[in-house]
Amino acid sequence: MIIEIVRIIVISLVGAIFAFLLQPWLYRSGIIPLTDVDPEVWVGDRYTVGVAIVFSVCIISTLLWYVLTSKAKVARPEDRSFWRLMWWLFLLLPIISICVALYFFNGSNDALLSLTGFYILNALICFWLTTALNTPGALMYVAPGSSLRLLLGN
Repeated sequence: MIIEIVRIIVISLVGAIFAFLLQPWLYRSGIIPLTDVDPEVWVGDRYTVGVAIVFSVCIISTLLWYVLTSKAKVARPEDRSFWRLMWWLFLLLPIISICVALYFFNGSNDALLSLTGFYILNALICFWLTTALNTPGALMYVAPGSSLRLLLGN
């Protein structure tokens, strides 16, 4: 249980580094060119708010998933099927947050494609990867791709 919590924290910190340090730097440095907005202003006013929404929803979804699955009783195969469906429903929260962030906080046509990709990457790291590697107990293999846990030795 402790190792799963530590992994959630570590993966979330890696996600935060990507979301709040590396990705904005790519815009500010001009590696991803923005010709329709001032990159510095756009990152401060638009990108940061949008990525904070996506990141927060992913972390909250992950923590809620972890708490609920750690307390879940699994007695029958149908129980796993129920939780597999629940995982997909939980995934809707990060997807909705991406849509909200793109709709309300995009502000740059030049950034739309890269921003969408970054938001999806952030959700993959902060929700999918953390749940795939850290779902506890009898439900540890419910999340898609959770066979990655075998690489970690559990």
